[in-house]
Amino acid sequence: MTFITQSSARTLGRGDCALSQRGRAGLEFLGSLQKFSARALRQKARDDFSNDPDSRYLLDEPLTRGKTGWPETIASARQTAERSSAYRLERFYQRYVAEEVYNRGIPAIEEKRNAFEQLFSAPVDPAGGTLELAPDLEIPDFFAGVEWHLEPGGWDGYDLYGALFAFGIGPMVFRHGGYAAVEVDDDIIAQRESFVRQLRKDHYDRIYEPGCGGFSTLGVVHRVFPEAQLAGCDLSPLLLKMGHMMAEKSGVAVDFRQRDLRDTGEPDASVDAVLMYALLHELPTAVAVDGFREALRILKPGGEIVISDPPPFHAVAPLQAVLLDWETEHREEPFFSAACEVDWGRELEGAGFVNVESYPLGEQGYPWINRANKPAG
Repeated sequence: MTFITQSSARTLGRGDCALSQRGRAGLEFLGSLQKFSARALRQKARDDFSNDPDSRYLLDEPLTRGKTGWPETIASARQTAERSSAYRLERFYQRYVAEEVYNRGIPAIEEKRNAFEQLFSAPVDPAGGTLELAPDLEIPDFFAGVEWHLEPGGWDGYDLYGALFAFGIGPMVFRHGGYAAVEVDDDIIAQRESFVRQLRKDHYDRIYEPGCGGFSTLGVVHRVFPEAQLAGCDLSPLLLKMGHMMAEKSGVAVDFRQRDLRDTGEPDASVDAVLMYALLHELPTAVAVDGFREALRILKPGGEIVISDPPPFHAVAPLQAVLLDWETEHREEPFFSAACEVDWGRELEGAGFVNVESYPLGEQGYPWINRANKPAG
């Protein structure tokens, strides 16, 4: 799942939607605090961890699953990390920023509600895309009621979340990086493009994104593969509506459907590539594996799947594993740790894919890529 961020504000335009000085100041403070925390305090925490005598047995060998399993292995590393005051303060600031962006951001957006409502309701020259919502779709239990990323009410809990991310949290907080698996000063837009470019071919007729959220990743796909037909599905009607609006305003035809990724409704062997960006950590493992099988069904023989998600625990340093594990309990990410335990390459092979590759693109293992092909025969 993805949502619109700072690049979307440029597409939407409308200077009268700019936040007030008070609204901007609150969010810019949070962005600066997150950047300071993720850079200075986190580096001090890493130094403290490496200098702690109890960390030596963890640092001498790669972090691998022991007889007791990942929860116990990470709990031991966390106990060492928590002896560092820098670690504790850095985690406090991370939680504070994660909550406070909504406490400050939503009132800032409300000040401009009339302007945003006019912006989002303004007629748009059609680009040829479609939006198909399914009001009777049964929302899975794993999705319903979760306030993802601490968003009050979840993805569909506030009608102007799109404006909040495009004009507030995106340009003033997220652009600094330093949250979840994203390292400080990482460019999340550039990361998306690097992910899309992991597709092996130069041309694709049709590309599909399950759990697309909105237009963020599909917009990048259009820039890299402008001739490809684009389609995506998601459970959130709000994200799909925003994605459709953004695509049309950008002049890009995308077919958006409200569907469960396990049952896309797409014909057999109808797409050339499937992309999953930042999706697996928001799914129970069994649901993700069923999603792989559905992707295999809709892919043409020889078609590709490329996945980007946080790295597995086994591929990162012990303290980084502790930071990733922290997301589950403290940032309303119920499946984050479970996703980091799974060998997704092996699950792709089990679902029937071949030519499976797993590797990192960036520092600290993120973005982590899994890619594979549907058998050509």
